[in-house]
Amino acid sequence: MKLKLKFYPLILAFLFGNLYANEYAVASFVKGKVNILSSSDSQKLWKALKVNDPIRPGDRIKTGNGSKVDFTFQESEFRLQPNTDFTLKEWDAKKKIANIHVESGASWFRVKGFQAGRFQVSNPTTTAGVRGTAFGVFYEEKEKKGYTCVCEGKVNINGTDFTKGTGGALAKGASDLEKNEYKDLITKEGSTILMKERIKSMPMLSRCLPCHKPIGWTSDGFLPDEKYGK
Repeated sequence: MKLKLKFYPLILAFLFGNLYANEYAVASFVKGKVNILSSSDSQKLWKALKVNDPIRPGDRIKTGNGSKVDFTFQESEFRLQPNTDFTLKEWDAKKKIANIHVESGASWFRVKGFQAGRFQVSNPTTTAGVRGTAFGVFYEEKEKKGYTCVCEGKVNINGTDFTKGTGGALAKGASDLEKNEYKDLITKEGSTILMKERIKSMPMLSRCLPCHKPIGWTSDGFLPDEKYGK
């Protein structure tokens, strides 16, 4: 009987995870210190986020040093890197509408099933609307600058379309969107030696290393992604 009781929490977690999967994105992988401030919590207390926990409109997520969390919704996924402050502003699973804000840190998205323009991710200086499938959104507090890079397909950044291997950046107080190219920096195998040099002038690019590991050079201080870019 005691043995059976030990498995009940696991069974319940599995059932609830599947129950929420058609309505909300749920945490599919959690590493380290990841906390959630639920919009439904009247006491406004931060709590530890666990695998199979759903994220609802108004919920805010923070990841600590060396921590990360992945959310999945049907065929879409969102990945939050260490030291990221992430809020789900709006979510409607039936209408396939999502509005996300990355206040600081880095998040990566692979989106499928949402109509063009109905999946948006903002940081303090830019707003990205999905026209394709995969992209990253970053905000570097030291630089006071927001970045968006396109990994697959097409993404609209502050009214301008960007395609795979390109991206846009905007510093606080600036009016002109910077246009960047990453095609020579990243290959199917990983980050080339050119990435090492570019990181010196654009530190944000170090955020790409967990998914695009260094090839022919080394770098410290990043957390390799266990599921993507091996």
